[in-house]
Amino acid sequence: MQGPFRAGGAVLLMTLTWPAFAQETPDEGTESAYGVIMLAPVSVTANKRDQTDFEVSGSVAVKTGEALAKDRVNSTDKLDTLFPELQSMGRSSRVYNNFTLRGLSSGDFYGPAVGLNVDGVPQLPHAYAQALENVDRVELVKGPQGAVYGRGALGGVINVESALPDDKPTLWTDVQAFSRGHRVSGGASSGLHAGWAIQGMANDSMEGGSLDDPSRGLENIDDRRVTSGRVSLHYLPSSQPFSARLKIGTERYRSEEEYYVSLDDLSRDRVNPVVTTPKLNRRLDDISLSATHEITDRWTTTGIVSWQEMFLERTFGTYGIDTEEDQTSLYGELRANYKADDLSLIVGYSGQRQRYKYEDVGGEGSIGSMGGPLSDNTMMTHSFFADSTYRLAPRWEISAGARVAWEKAKSLMSIPDETGAIGDHRNEATFWAITPHAALAYLPSEEHRLWVGIGRGYKPGGFNKAGTTTLDTASYGSETVLSFETGWKYQSRDGRLRTEATVYDIESHEVQGYSGPAGLMTLSNMGDARSLGVEVSGTAVIFEDQEVSVGGMVNRSRFTKGPYEGNTTPYAPAYSLRASWTGHFGEGGRWQPTATVRHVGEHYFDENNTLRQGAYTVVDAGMTYETEYGVKIGVYGRNLSDTLYQVYANSYVGAQLNDPREFGLQLSARF
Repeated sequence: MQGPFRAGGAVLLMTLTWPAFAQETPDEGTESAYGVIMLAPVSVTANKRDQTDFEVSGSVAVKTGEALAKDRVNSTDKLDTLFPELQSMGRSSRVYNNFTLRGLSSGDFYGPAVGLNVDGVPQLPHAYAQALENVDRVELVKGPQGAVYGRGALGGVINVESALPDDKPTLWTDVQAFSRGHRVSGGASSGLHAGWAIQGMANDSMEGGSLDDPSRGLENIDDRRVTSGRVSLHYLPSSQPFSARLKIGTERYRSEEEYYVSLDDLSRDRVNPVVTTPKLNRRLDDISLSATHEITDRWTTTGIVSWQEMFLERTFGTYGIDTEEDQTSLYGELRANYKADDLSLIVGYSGQRQRYKYEDVGGEGSIGSMGGPLSDNTMMTHSFFADSTYRLAPRWEISAGARVAWEKAKSLMSIPDETGAIGDHRNEATFWAITPHAALAYLPSEEHRLWVGIGRGYKPGGFNKAGTTTLDTASYGSETVLSFETGWKYQSRDGRLRTEATVYDIESHEVQGYSGPAGLMTLSNMGDARSLGVEVSGTAVIFEDQEVSVGGMVNRSRFTKGPYEGNTTPYAPAYSLRASWTGHFGEGGRWQPTATVRHVGEHYFDENNTLRQGAYTVVDAGMTYETEYGVKIGVYGRNLSDTLYQVYANSYVGAQLNDPREFGLQLSARF
């Protein structure tokens, strides 16, 4: 562990000493020469109320839509390229994407440990990899968020907020062309007319494969394609205390990516044998309505209702098995916000009905099965929550909140017995959770914020979503975490420097995970774990037109009780670092070169710690020219050194590899 801690210490030292590199803060009332970059605080809804990221007594990282465009991040599963604390791993495929934050991950493919919300709506587990279109900002809220967000927010929450329409009509497009395919997106906004506006956007992304199958004489076999579209109707009158948004979206994801390579020979030249070509066909459909009413100058109410459905057809080529899944979520939330000079308060109710239907439909020439013929699970959630922040004194703030949640899970499983006869098994279970949090902040000046906090999160118990044996007919218990953290934020008054450091200790109880042989794995509680870590970040504007950012984390996550005691928890890197530079040259800073280096420490893919990925480094770079007419033209390169590493490994089927080196051209415009 000396290497990770040396690396983390280096980042921490650089972050804490960065103020020495910044120019002296100007006196109040004088004009600052910001050049073309200014690191202004960003408004966030991390606590479901309007604040700047600096005002939150907790760790919140924010990336604007401009930052996503600069780093060419087109989908949620690529967000770890922007946030060094976040790890994103596509287990088997993008459909089963898994996020890790603060050492907390999930062995359950249907129960994430990090929440993903899009415009206030929690997403279904198999929608965690989806296209990003017309994004205003992405917020990474770190640490357990059970009080405000409820179920599944053990490690934290990712909030994606869409951009609202401008007063004037707007058109935009973005085109990337590279050797293995293309990514094209575009949209339009009508502009506001009598408070009304309509937006529409579409996306098409095709990525060719990089793996060969010499046994079948095939090359570049693992291709994939995403097509999506969204329409939203907005009512945003400037003279009325009421606003609303109706949003309808769809996305299609088709791929043949689920190939594996030998664990002993990581190579793109030879995949492991398959019974048939693997195929994925995922359809996402969603509709949501949200509205906000300003009752008085201090009280505001917000309501959200949404419906999301995911349908998946999958051919698991290794065994030649065909499966179908249908997942739905009906979600509603009603909350009231109060804001005064020294007090902000939120109280609310949220309810959700989720259904997971899984069918093993066989497959010609199939070997074995992936589960019983049918599993049909329904989960109902009702919860009440409250959160507040109070200014005790000019330099002291206290925050406190809690959520009370009631959950009921029902299960129907059709499972064959020893004779092969199919029998139906029904069961149900009820779970309660109380998830409080509290934080105390001290502000020695307008530039500094120090805080200590404690919080709780939970992932409810339930039943295996793809029952294989009668063992799955019994429920497993809820997983809970208790977190302690302390941190410090700094932002200079001239908007040229921002830094943050956080230390945390998270205790996990009754960690959920799978055990048993492939195809017959049972979801259960595996014991307790503990995650200790440090996160640091800093961004500075140097010479008025050069932005340098560095950040990273060091984490030690171990099982402390149960059959895996002493082992490292899966999917939790020991450390990660990210450093980036953006320059602005020429008249108006129109020439904009970028460079990013990411380094990820060793981690494991299994509880036994037999499947290991060592540390690796990825380098990206690009050059963009911005014309005076709102058009940007650029070239870019990803994974310039063509680093090869595993993104997933399974002892029964093999390993999966990262994307290869990519060179491309990009054109974007906004009018």
